[in-house]
Amino acid sequence: MDTSQLKKMKRHRRMYRFIGAMFTLVGCMLLVSFVPLLLNPEATILHNGVPTSDFSTKLSATLFVGCFSVLGLFFLFCPSKYLNKLFVWRQSLMATIFPRRR
Repeated sequence: MDTSQLKKMKRHRRMYRFIGAMFTLVGCMLLVSFVPLLLNPEATILHNGVPTSDFSTKLSATLFVGCFSVLGLFFLFCPSKYLNKLFVWRQSLMATIFPRRR
């Protein structure tokens, strides 16, 4: 691998870490607002345009928002070797989808 590929790999690692930080930040902010809704039996949320206080609807919304935090923490604290493998997988996928013409 030449140095340009290593620079690209380092840039992609930083990009994945940045995306992880943003997912964690937004997910935690949303989670802080959804957990009180989940615990309050009188709180309502919109589901298909209809206000509902159903526990299962509020639970699924809270779990969905929690997935953002978990995914962000994964990218934020994932070892570099896994992010390098993700970069190599992405490069091979892009080469398969968009082959170079010679």
